[in-house]
Formats: sequence, C-alpha cells, structure tokens
Amino acid sequence: MSNGKAPTSHDVARLAGVSQSTVSLVFRGAASGRVGERTQRAVLDAARRLGFRPNADARRLRVGGPRMVLIAVPDIVNPFFARVFTGARAAAREAGYQVVLSVQRDLDSVAADVAGQQIDAVLACSLQDGGRPLEEPVPAVVLDAEPPQGQGSVRFDIAPALTELVDLLYRLGHRSIAHLRSEVRTATFRERTEAVDAACAQRGMRRVHAASALDLDGAREAAGALLSSADSGGRPSFTAVVCDDDVLSVGVYKAAQARGLSVPHDLSVTGIDNVDLATAVTPELTTVDLPGEELGATGMRRLIARLEPRGGAPAEAAPDPGRQDGESADGAGGADSGVGVRLPARLVIRGSTAPPADPAPRR
Repeated sequence: MSNGKAPTSHDVARLAGVSQSTVSLVFRGAASGRVGERTQRAVLDAARRLGFRPNADARRLRVGGPRMVLIAVPDIVNPFFARVFTGARAAAREAGYQVVLSVQRDLDSVAADVAGQQIDAVLACSLQDGGRPLEEPVPAVVLDAEPPQGQGSVRFDIAPALTELVDLLYRLGHRSIAHLRSEVRTATFRERTEAVDAACAQRGMRRVHAASALDLDGAREAAGALLSSADSGGRPSFTAVVCDDDVLSVGVYKAAQARGLSVPHDLSVTGIDNVDLATAVTPELTTVDLPGEELGATGMRRLIARLEPRGGAPAEAAPDPGRQDGESADGAGGADSGVGVRLPARLVIRGSTAPPADPAPRR
C-alpha cells in the first residue's frame, strides 16, 4: 500500500469491486455455491496485487505459532513425489518451519490455496508450465519444472545421464529402441525426449515413440500396443525400451511377460527416478537416479534463505551441490531471485539391460 500500511480486507473489496462479506467468504473457504467463480477470481487477483494475507502474521503473534510453507505436488501416489516431500519436510523442520501438503497441477491453483491459508512461502514441484509467478509477500521456489519469469527454481541436469544410458544400450548392441514417454508434456519430460532423441540421432539408432499416463495400468496398455507391432518371428522391431519413469518401466515388464518375452534376454528396459520399485522388480531395473529427497531439501533451504532476513539467525543451510558459479551460498541468488540451479543425475546399471538376443540390425 502506498501509505505504508498493510492491506486489509476492505482494500481487497474496494479493488475487486465487491463487498467485504464476499471477501470474507472467499478467504474462509465458504464461497462455493455462494460466490461466482468470476467474482472469486477477482477477489484472489486483488489480494495478490495488494499483497494481502488474511491475518496470518497477527494470528501467529497471538499464539506464537511457527511459520508455514505450502508444498505443492501434482500427485501423492507417485513414489518420486513422496521422496521430494520427505526431503523438503525434513529441511523445513530443521529450520523450525511447519509444512502443509497441497495436491495441485498448476501455479494458478496453488495461488488460490495460498490466498485462503496462513502461508508464508510455497515450494511447488513438477507443476504444469506457465501461469503467473506467485507474488510477494509469498516467495516461491519451483522444483523440477520450467519456472515463470523471475521465479527461483531447482531442477535436474538429466541430459548427460540420459546420453550415458543411450550409449550403454548402443555399446550392448542395440540399434533400435522404443521410447515410452509420459503424457505429461511439461519441461522436465520434454527435456527427456530431447536428450534421448539427440543421443540416438548421434549414434544412428532407430527409435519409435509411445506415450502413457504415469500409472501402471496405462503403461502396461501402452507397452502392450508397442509390443504388438511384432515381426514374423514374434518379436518387436526394437530390442530395448527407454521409459520416462520407473512406474512406466514396471508396466513394460508386465506387458512383456504377458507376451512371453523375457527381460533382458528378449527386451532390455530402463527407467528414470530410481524409486524403490526399481529394486523391487526382477531383474532389478537399470535407471537414472534423480534424488528426490535432495531436490526437496535443496529447494526448501533456498526458500527459507529468502524468508530469513540477512544478518538474522536462520538455520544453518547445508551446501548446495547444484549451485551455479556466482550464486550466494544461501541460494537466494543475490539480486536475481529468479536464478535456477541444476542437480546432477546419475545412471545406475542393473540387471534389466543386456545385449540383444539377435544383434543383427532390425527393420
């Protein structure tokens, strides 16, 4: 506010052109069926523009409560996100913060969540690209996704590990592969497609593509369709399947077994993530390790560094292994709060990859 005072619900109502009671309904979560969606959006937009939060700081002063970080993920079933949440929560607790989990797929939905809760900051993982950046006074860090302009981020540097994976298959004798991609076309999955395609092109390897939802049933169905494109000998035209996710890989295992194909004798299979599933299957899965707990912890430490005043007494932050040259150790990125960092990915070779049964080129 231009007069130096914190904005109030009266200010939000005036800017949105509604009554104060309407603002109250929206922020109490009681607007459903009583306030139209367009009006709700107008109230939330006015609140964001003014930097209004509903008495969060005043309530904490009265009760002495801790500060709160909202952790947003698109899915609570996928084991990768469980690891991200575990790492982020541990880092938050070390610094004296509490966390609340929100299942959302885009930043606009997260913004609506923030407006109705006592939230000090947001850690958003693997959400859809685009959307407006969350505005001060609610700082945010985006994980494993393309951030809006000016938003800080922590992502994986996955291309080198995927290049190494494709090179492994090439050295084993594979010349034609299938790439089972995620239907979720966010930046993180586009990078995987680009890295696999580039590595195959450099080695003259043929490839086919298919897409699946990130669940076991969808992967089994998509893999079954791929494997049904068999030659006269009953084998597919490719000898390896590169999957965008370990869950997709398990679907390939099941589809191969249903058709009497053996992994890795008849078909090599690889994944990405290195979640517990990777060692629960037989043979154990060759995969690219993306350390989810480290991603969550690194993002949370960078976020807390933005919340703590310089010269104050923030919790001691662990070194940031993915920090870019020139970044400050607190992860805030100095004057550029929108700077991003990349964490390394690592190829883990296990028993699901082997030379093809027939090393001759296939058409």
